[in-house]
Amino acid sequence: MTKPCKALIIDDERLARKRLRDLLSAHPRISVVGEADGVQAAASLCAELQPDLLFLDIEMPPHNGFDLLPLLQDGPAAPDVVFVTAHESFAIRAFEVSALDYLLKPIHPDRLEITIRKLEAAPRPGIPEKFADQDAWTMTSKIALGDRSTTHLVVVASIVHIQALGAYSRVHLTDKPPMIVLRSISEWEKRLPSSGFCRVDRSLIVQSGMIRKMATKSRDETEIVMEGLQAPLTLGRAATARLKKQLKEIE
Repeated sequence: MTKPCKALIIDDERLARKRLRDLLSAHPRISVVGEADGVQAAASLCAELQPDLLFLDIEMPPHNGFDLLPLLQDGPAAPDVVFVTAHESFAIRAFEVSALDYLLKPIHPDRLEITIRKLEAAPRPGIPEKFADQDAWTMTSKIALGDRSTTHLVVVASIVHIQALGAYSRVHLTDKPPMIVLRSISEWEKRLPSSGFCRVDRSLIVQSGMIRKMATKSRDETEIVMEGLQAPLTLGRAATARLKKQLKEIE
């Protein structure tokens, strides 16, 4: 980072706020500028302090952390959000609102370090994008994919398609169940070989060689049948045009 990142800690438990502040003290790039114990107090602080980052608890009766999001400033100045909760059940919803990360309590220092690295990679003003390994992959490259409990070594050619889940992504493979991994769709796009993969829209990358059939359902809807998937994927008009253009280029 080129300058400290201003962060707010929002949690209705005082000890939880203190624990996270203590953990963040090991990261001088993060400057904790305030704390709030609920949604209304957090909204006021956000308007006053214009933070870059929120560490946001979810269950804070009578509200929850998701209630804060519509109250935040929209656009490029909107803060990144890291949800911090004791419950895994909110993860998918958090990804759907493009959260930077999702931390489970009790927070482990090593896991928090991953979050800080994700923040460094986020395209915010004044924060350059950087990744641990900038080399592009080939179709035969072997890459490590890890979820919460297991790491698999997979060949790039075995990836069928990738769906964006905020800072995470769901990777569908030919020979393994889908995996949710800590890698954004933009990171995948930078690394995957462009001759084999196409980012058809903001949230989906497909491997063109895995497409078995394309069926036009209407002017605005196309279904693609892909190797190893039971159900077809549905693409809109713009996504279909991008995919057809790439398929034509690699013929």
